[in-house]
Amino acid sequence: MSLEDAAPGTVHPATGAALEPVPATPAEQVGDVVARARAVQAEWAARSLDARERAVLALARAVVEEREALAAIVSTETGRSLTDSLISEVATAISHARAAIRAGRRALATEKVPISALDYPGKRAVIEAVPRGVVGIIAPWNYPFTQVFRHMVPALLSGNGVVVKPSEYTPRTGAWLVARCQDIFPAGLVGVVQGAGDVGAALIEHVDAITFTGSVATGRKVSVRCAERLIPCTAELGSVDAAIVLADCDLERTVAGIANWSMTNAGQDCSSIERLFVEEAIADTFVKRLAAVLGRLKVNTGEGEADIGPLQSVRQRAIVEAHVADAVERGAAVVVGGERVGPGFGYKPTLLDHCTDDMRVCQEETFGPVLPVLRVKRGEDAIARVNAASSGLNGSVWTRDLRRGEDIARQLEVGVALVNNHSITGTLPEAPWSGVKDTGTGVAMSAWAYPAYTRRRVVFIDSGSKPDPWWFPKDAALREFSDHIATRDMGSLAVLLKLLGALNRRVAAVRALAKGD
Repeated sequence: MSLEDAAPGTVHPATGAALEPVPATPAEQVGDVVARARAVQAEWAARSLDARERAVLALARAVVEEREALAAIVSTETGRSLTDSLISEVATAISHARAAIRAGRRALATEKVPISALDYPGKRAVIEAVPRGVVGIIAPWNYPFTQVFRHMVPALLSGNGVVVKPSEYTPRTGAWLVARCQDIFPAGLVGVVQGAGDVGAALIEHVDAITFTGSVATGRKVSVRCAERLIPCTAELGSVDAAIVLADCDLERTVAGIANWSMTNAGQDCSSIERLFVEEAIADTFVKRLAAVLGRLKVNTGEGEADIGPLQSVRQRAIVEAHVADAVERGAAVVVGGERVGPGFGYKPTLLDHCTDDMRVCQEETFGPVLPVLRVKRGEDAIARVNAASSGLNGSVWTRDLRRGEDIARQLEVGVALVNNHSITGTLPEAPWSGVKDTGTGVAMSAWAYPAYTRRRVVFIDSGSKPDPWWFPKDAALREFSDHIATRDMGSLAVLLKLLGALNRRVAAVRALAKGD
């Protein structure tokens, strides 16, 4: 069977070697997996937050202790090198878990409701964070461990059960993580279902909340169905993120930074730099220096270490090649790259110069190792062009003039605005990760992520012995009481005294009604 005909998840992306297929979960059995998680979720939620934290840390430690095995699976499924898989997926597991715990202590804390003793004597109330039940995680293939772990941890800390559907391209990584959970959490609390879109659709029908990471088109469908079911949906979708390079930038550092954030994971990152605006004054020099760096990057072909991995699939390679061909047809110049490499889905880091906004590579998310350069007279001229995109996750400005850089960055319509870096907050679990427009809804990481996994419950306790003055009957005394309530905050002592008198008359009226007088 050719690479073009291979089913998802059955080919090593770097070498083209065949992989043993992972059986899909029949859609009609997805509900059973969710039911098993639901059966033990209440027991899990009843445990103290400290106990849940210890279990999550135990999972993180298990991941780190078995990091070589996990990295090998990630490498096999994505084609990235072992080193790349370790640093991009596994190395920060414990620090991410600890950060989620710190955030959870704030987000899950019981909050006291301020209640006026004068208006509501003998009454108190608190706001509690209550788990939603079972959370479904529909994960992508580009970061098959991280994009499960960073959603799973706050969901579990909140007291939920979790069912994971890994991408059909990377089923083994998700299954490995769920298997590690079985000896740490109640049996069945964390489950896994395998398969394509039909399995994901079935999962939505049974869970109480969804986190989805993937394309805008699929994300819309997921969001619509969640809305129909009236369950929350966190959707991390695509973006055509931009960087703006000003003429006064630190040339060496900026070239290195742009190369890194455009080519990490072969550009298969929702926050990858997909458009590069460069001021004309340095454009020729910058393009030449950047092309030299990109030309030295090694793509993994299965022979030793490499800087970047291949594309994930024949489908992704077809998208990349179509975008490059369209750009060239419209006048772009291929400075470096622009061709396949290796026996799998490798594609050389590609730099396109003299690009225009109407090219597909600038309009659509390429999700590959392709960087189009758009020249501008001044960095400020790029702001409107950056904001014309239908998405916005990260946007960066590179300059020595920090005040100017920050001014431009704050005008970008993005979820994360940066100066002299790009996408780095994705490695900072204390910072919220979200975008605008078609980039999706909801938040990943930080305390801001927890509302997706919890609902708020108010617990109200009334220890008063008197009936409330606004209870039946609706009489003249109630009208008098209402007038005094409306005017009491005007600061008049006389009004306050009248209010107290009206309050006593109303309480007497309510008691008389209850006694039948």
